[in-house]
Amino acid sequence: SARGSYVAVQGPPGTGKTHVGSHAVKALLERGWSVGVTAQSHAVVENFLGKLVSIGVPKKQVLKAEKRGKDAPERPWATVSDAKPYIGLPGHVVGGTAWTFAHEDVQEFDLLVIDEAGQFSLAHTLAAAAMARTVLLLGDPLQLPQVNKGTHPQPIGEAALSWLAADEPVLRADRGFFLDTSWRMHSALTEAVSTLSYAGELGAKEDVTDARRLDGVEPGLHPWPVSHTGNAVSSPEEAAAVVEIIQSLLGRTWSTGPDDPGRPLEPSDVIVVAPYNAQVATVREALDAAGLEGTTVGTVDKFQGREAAVAILTMAASSPQEVPRGLDFLLNRNRLNVSISRGQWAAYLVHSPALADALPTSPEDLPMIGAFLRLVHR
Repeated sequence: SARGSYVAVQGPPGTGKTHVGSHAVKALLERGWSVGVTAQSHAVVENFLGKLVSIGVPKKQVLKAEKRGKDAPERPWATVSDAKPYIGLPGHVVGGTAWTFAHEDVQEFDLLVIDEAGQFSLAHTLAAAAMARTVLLLGDPLQLPQVNKGTHPQPIGEAALSWLAADEPVLRADRGFFLDTSWRMHSALTEAVSTLSYAGELGAKEDVTDARRLDGVEPGLHPWPVSHTGNAVSSPEEAAAVVEIIQSLLGRTWSTGPDDPGRPLEPSDVIVVAPYNAQVATVREALDAAGLEGTTVGTVDKFQGREAAVAILTMAASSPQEVPRGLDFLLNRNRLNVSISRGQWAAYLVHSPALADALPTSPEDLPMIGAFLRLVHR
């Protein structure tokens, strides 16, 4: 393709963004392309490299620089002390952060893949892509925003994919591709997420997603109101509700498809997402006290890319007045999207009913509060 061109792919939760990207890269490597893979973190880069090897790219052609200690774990890719000399080698892929590629020693190469490009700033994109002939942006601007914001004048500090999306819920056809089918969530849960974030354009691969079964539990999103007062960042009342929900699910038959006879649902089949570390600690204590050590709880940042049979989101704050970091953090549509979309069969939204009484303080608050109201009054 022409030098200086790019392809953007918006992949909502469970749509197989890494699957699509890795198969495209494999095909190009077989044609002798030289490829770089970068992202906001080493973990995201390594996930992509591991996927390449798992689909049949020879290990010796997948490289990443690493300072190896004697106790270093065995990696599925080839580790080198310095990756820069390998960038531009036909049929090879090199992984690294932006700094790997934004270096004067780097030779021209065919393709730079930016994974989770909804978290990767334009400044880093321009720096890393200086010697790349083409760029593939993979991600979703409607999932978690970039972790650290630069102090550059706009739009250079904005995420590359967000800039391309230009505040539209779905990437315009002239700017890239929208992967419109989730393989993770039951169609009822996909519909809730699609309405929340994707203007109704996300569907489910129903022959896969709807062939699963959790006996006696309706699929989809379940609002779970819990009245409490005076709580800002942690709520014992909501932690107790989380325990109650999990105990009501345990032992029910969970089947992953028509050929799976199923097994009893276990604590590890549920993940709990909380907006604040204080609520993570409160829920962890309640789970452990109830013998539910197998259930993982964390903030949403911990769970991007993860999935479980059931996801439970606990909002913690009693009322809009109690919210410490502002409603635009607690009711942030991207965070709600990622939290709810961890579930394969169902998601529970544990919240104080008073949160729905939030009054907008600016016109920008209206869509955010409206989106939350649509979730809790489903």
